[in-house]
Amino acid sequence: MKDARVRLVIAAATLLSSGCARYPDPSPPPPQRAPVEAVSLPAPPTIVEMGGPGAERAIVKDITGGQTDSSWRWTGQAPAVRVALKTTAGLKFHAEFAIPDVTFRETGPVTIRWMVNGRVLDTVRYARPGSEQFEKPVPPDWLKPNSENVAGAELDKIYVAKGDGAKLGVILSRMGFVE
Repeated sequence: MKDARVRLVIAAATLLSSGCARYPDPSPPPPQRAPVEAVSLPAPPTIVEMGGPGAERAIVKDITGGQTDSSWRWTGQAPAVRVALKTTAGLKFHAEFAIPDVTFRETGPVTIRWMVNGRVLDTVRYARPGSEQFEKPVPPDWLKPNSENVAGAELDKIYVAKGDGAKLGVILSRMGFVE
Protein backbone atom coordinates (compact mmCIF):
# COMPACT_ATOMS: atom_id res chain seq x y z
CA MET A 1 0.00 0.00 0.00
CA LYS A 2 2.78 2.24 0.82
CA ASP A 3 4.05 1.86 -2.75
CA ALA A 4 0.65 2.80 -4.08
CA ARG A 5 0.58 5.94 -1.95
CA VAL A 6 4.07 6.97 -3.04
CA ARG A 7 3.08 6.45 -6.66
CA LEU A 8 -0.06 8.45 -6.12
CA VAL A 9 1.86 11.34 -4.52
CA ILE A 10 4.43 11.34 -7.35
CA ALA A 11 1.69 11.27 -10.00
CA ALA A 12 -0.20 14.10 -8.27
CA ALA A 13 2.98 16.20 -7.94
CA THR A 14 3.78 15.63 -11.59
CA LEU A 15 0.29 16.65 -12.66
CA LEU A 16 0.25 19.72 -10.43
CA SER A 17 3.70 20.90 -11.51
CA SER A 18 2.88 20.56 -15.18
CA GLY A 19 -0.16 22.79 -14.81
CA CYS A 20 1.80 25.61 -13.17
CA ALA A 21 3.86 26.73 -16.11
CA ARG A 22 4.88 30.38 -16.10
CA TYR A 23 4.10 32.19 -19.33
CA PRO A 24 6.00 35.30 -20.46
CA ASP A 25 4.44 38.68 -19.82
CA PRO A 26 2.43 40.01 -22.75
CA SER A 27 4.28 42.47 -24.99
CA PRO A 28 3.16 44.71 -27.83
CA PRO A 29 3.86 43.66 -31.46
CA PRO A 30 7.07 45.01 -32.97
CA PRO A 31 6.89 48.44 -34.59
CA GLN A 32 5.50 48.36 -38.12
CA ARG A 33 7.45 49.76 -41.08
CA ALA A 34 6.21 51.23 -44.31
CA PRO A 35 6.63 48.90 -47.30
CA VAL A 36 9.78 49.40 -49.35
CA GLU A 37 9.15 51.52 -52.43
CA ALA A 38 9.92 49.81 -55.70
CA VAL A 39 13.17 51.04 -57.15
CA SER A 40 12.50 52.89 -60.35
CA LEU A 41 15.26 52.09 -62.82
CA PRO A 42 15.74 54.34 -65.80
CA ALA A 43 14.26 53.03 -69.03
CA PRO A 44 16.80 51.54 -71.41
CA PRO A 45 17.73 53.86 -74.27
CA THR A 46 15.40 53.54 -77.24
CA ILE A 47 17.90 55.07 -79.63
CA VAL A 48 21.45 53.93 -80.31
CA GLU A 49 24.12 56.63 -80.24
CA MET A 50 26.95 55.32 -82.42
CA GLY A 51 29.59 56.78 -80.09
CA GLY A 52 27.75 55.91 -76.90
CA PRO A 53 28.23 53.12 -74.40
CA GLY A 54 26.42 49.97 -75.38
CA ALA A 55 26.46 50.72 -79.11
CA GLU A 56 28.47 47.56 -79.86
CA ARG A 57 25.88 45.37 -78.10
CA ALA A 58 23.01 47.08 -79.93
CA ILE A 59 24.40 46.61 -83.44
CA VAL A 60 22.69 43.77 -85.28
CA LYS A 61 24.58 44.02 -88.57
CA ASP A 62 26.35 46.10 -91.19
CA ILE A 63 27.69 48.89 -88.98
CA THR A 64 31.47 49.16 -88.57
CA GLY A 65 33.20 49.03 -85.23
CA GLY A 66 33.66 52.46 -83.76
CA GLN A 67 36.39 54.39 -82.07
CA THR A 68 35.75 55.42 -78.50
CA ASP A 69 36.02 59.11 -79.34
CA SER A 70 33.86 59.00 -82.49
CA SER A 71 30.17 59.90 -82.61
CA TRP A 72 29.55 58.18 -85.94
CA ARG A 73 30.20 54.93 -87.83
CA TRP A 74 30.17 53.80 -91.43
CA THR A 75 27.36 51.51 -92.49
CA GLY A 76 27.24 48.86 -95.10
CA GLN A 77 24.22 48.21 -97.30
CA ALA A 78 21.78 47.01 -94.60
CA PRO A 79 22.58 48.49 -91.17
CA ALA A 80 20.42 47.50 -88.20
CA VAL A 81 20.31 48.02 -84.44
CA ARG A 82 18.22 46.49 -81.68
CA VAL A 83 16.64 48.37 -78.81
CA ALA A 84 14.44 47.25 -75.93
CA LEU A 85 11.08 48.99 -75.74
CA LYS A 86 8.84 49.05 -72.68
CA THR A 87 5.94 50.58 -74.56
CA THR A 88 4.98 50.81 -78.22
CA ALA A 89 2.58 53.75 -78.24
CA GLY A 90 3.52 57.06 -79.82
CA LEU A 91 6.98 56.10 -81.05
CA LYS A 92 8.73 57.35 -84.17
CA PHE A 93 11.61 55.79 -86.07
CA HIS A 94 14.51 58.25 -85.97
CA ALA A 95 17.86 58.25 -87.78
CA GLU A 96 20.60 60.85 -88.16
CA PHE A 97 23.12 60.21 -90.90
CA ALA A 98 25.19 61.79 -93.65
CA ILE A 99 25.92 60.98 -97.27
CA PRO A 100 29.51 62.09 -97.87
CA ASP A 101 30.50 64.02 -101.02
CA VAL A 102 33.21 61.48 -101.83
CA THR A 103 30.81 58.51 -101.98
CA PHE A 104 27.96 60.52 -103.57
CA ARG A 105 30.19 61.45 -106.53
CA GLU A 106 30.48 57.75 -107.28
CA THR A 107 26.97 56.50 -106.41
CA GLY A 108 24.74 59.46 -107.18
CA PRO A 109 21.36 59.63 -105.44
CA VAL A 110 20.76 56.95 -102.83
CA THR A 111 17.38 55.40 -102.04
CA ILE A 112 16.95 54.09 -98.50
CA ARG A 113 14.20 51.77 -97.29
CA TRP A 114 13.66 52.37 -93.57
CA MET A 115 12.77 49.13 -91.78
CA VAL A 116 11.11 48.22 -88.45
CA ASN A 117 11.23 44.57 -87.39
CA GLY A 118 11.60 43.50 -91.02
CA ARG A 119 8.77 45.69 -92.37
CA VAL A 120 9.28 48.65 -94.70
CA LEU A 121 8.23 51.85 -92.93
CA ASP A 122 9.14 54.20 -95.79
CA THR A 123 11.33 54.55 -98.87
CA VAL A 124 13.16 57.84 -99.38
CA ARG A 125 15.42 59.01 -102.23
CA TYR A 126 18.29 61.28 -101.17
CA ALA A 127 19.35 63.34 -104.21
CA ARG A 128 22.31 65.25 -102.72
CA PRO A 129 25.14 64.69 -100.25
CA GLY A 130 25.13 66.10 -96.74
CA SER A 131 23.59 65.64 -93.31
CA GLU A 132 20.10 64.14 -93.17
CA GLN A 133 17.48 63.08 -90.68
CA PHE A 134 14.67 60.60 -91.07
CA GLU A 135 11.73 60.48 -88.67
CA LYS A 136 8.35 58.84 -89.09
CA PRO A 137 5.70 57.46 -86.69
CA VAL A 138 5.69 53.68 -86.33
CA PRO A 139 2.36 51.81 -86.13
CA PRO A 140 2.25 50.46 -82.54
CA ASP A 141 1.33 46.96 -83.71
CA TRP A 142 4.66 46.78 -85.61
CA LEU A 143 6.54 46.95 -82.30
CA LYS A 144 6.87 44.41 -79.48
CA PRO A 145 6.41 45.80 -75.94
CA ASN A 146 8.84 44.65 -73.23
CA SER A 147 11.05 43.17 -75.90
CA GLU A 148 13.84 43.93 -78.34
CA ASN A 149 12.90 45.59 -81.62
CA VAL A 150 15.04 46.10 -84.71
CA ALA A 151 15.44 49.43 -86.50
CA GLY A 152 17.24 49.25 -89.80
CA ALA A 153 17.77 50.51 -93.31
CA GLU A 154 18.47 49.08 -96.76
CA LEU A 155 20.46 51.19 -99.21
CA ASP A 156 19.91 50.61 -102.91
CA LYS A 157 23.61 51.14 -103.63
CA ILE A 158 26.86 51.62 -101.77
CA TYR A 159 30.30 52.99 -102.56
CA VAL A 160 33.04 50.42 -103.20
CA ALA A 161 36.53 51.87 -102.70
CA LYS A 162 38.83 51.22 -105.65
CA GLY A 163 41.95 50.79 -103.51
CA ASP A 164 40.90 48.36 -100.79
CA GLY A 165 37.40 47.31 -101.88
CA ALA A 166 35.80 48.74 -98.70
CA LYS A 167 32.01 48.86 -99.03
CA LEU A 168 30.63 52.08 -97.57
CA GLY A 169 27.02 53.16 -97.22
CA VAL A 170 26.31 56.24 -95.12
CA ILE A 171 27.80 57.79 -92.00
CA LEU A 172 25.41 56.96 -89.15
CA SER A 173 25.22 58.94 -85.89
CA ARG A 174 21.95 57.75 -84.30
CA MET A 175 19.22 55.23 -85.08
CA GLY A 176 16.28 53.91 -83.08
CA PHE A 177 12.95 55.14 -81.72
CA VAL A 178 11.91 58.43 -80.10
CA GLU A 179 8.66 59.72 -78.63
